[in-house]
Amino acid sequence: MATGFISYTHADAEFKNRLLGHLAPLRREGLIEVWHDGLLRPGEHLDPAIQSALSASQIVILLISSDFIASEYCYEQELIRAFARQRDGRAQVVPIILRPCQWKGVPVGSDARLADFIALPKDGKPVSTWSDVDAAFDDAVGRLRDMIRNSNLSQKDSATRKAAISDQALERLPSASSNLSLASSPTDLDRDRLLRKGFAATMSVFEKRLKELAESNLRLESEFDLIDSRSMSARVYLDGKRVGEVSIWHGNGSWRNALCLSYDTNNSSRNTMNDWLSLETGDEGLCFSTHGSLSYEVQRRQLDADGAADYLWAKFLDQIRSRMP
Repeated sequence: MATGFISYTHADAEFKNRLLGHLAPLRREGLIEVWHDGLLRPGEHLDPAIQSALSASQIVILLISSDFIASEYCYEQELIRAFARQRDGRAQVVPIILRPCQWKGVPVGSDARLADFIALPKDGKPVSTWSDVDAAFDDAVGRLRDMIRNSNLSQKDSATRKAAISDQALERLPSASSNLSLASSPTDLDRDRLLRKGFAATMSVFEKRLKELAESNLRLESEFDLIDSRSMSARVYLDGKRVGEVSIWHGNGSWRNALCLSYDTNNSSRNTMNDWLSLETGDEGLCFSTHGSLSYEVQRRQLDADGAADYLWAKFLDQIRSRMP
């Protein structure tokens, strides 16, 4: 059974619910199981749950409307990430045009536009303009059924797909570090010290490499801000247009024992994140771990402070690459 993810804005919740009804036959036939944010459990951390579901999906259905395109979260965190996964061969993106809007020129990364991809229903005609909305969704779901059957997605093992990471992607990430804390029974003080050390290393790496990045290309400029002793932000601009932004912090609520990364530099409440490195006691003592993060790695890695800094920088570079023309 293929795994699916529905990306939509709550302004289009009624359309999403109609689509779910039309997808029910495919689910009963064992062709696809679809996740949407209506399946979130009470108390579940919103952003990591959404990004985890997106990362595990073979098919990403984008419900396109003017409200969807206007939503920073839908566009930056779901559409851009979905097309990045499609370029890596890890997912198939299926746009469904809900309402008339100027969707064709919307950038999706790597100099591509939304119009470069086949949109549903037939000819990308918006669902709301059909005389019968059920007929529009029936057309879209029928074409989705054919795609699943022809590509054998329903027979593929999801775990195998997630494990198929390209050598190039692996090379971009830092190797596991051996210079780890050797404390066998770490205390709260040990954890706080490693978090501070990891944050300090991350600041140093970002300041150094942002400067190197700007020096390597005269069209690039960068800004770095130390917000307080626990948080920082960075931005990269190409010809004055922002192509990368990130905030990194530690010591907040239930994530106090983690270095957290968000692609939203205005995330003052720090209640959403795109990735994180948690503390755990590894083979050689206290360390940062990719276990539980949104990384596509097959196995978790244990990192010291410098390794954590390199990991977070690599994540920021991935975002910049996805937005560069």
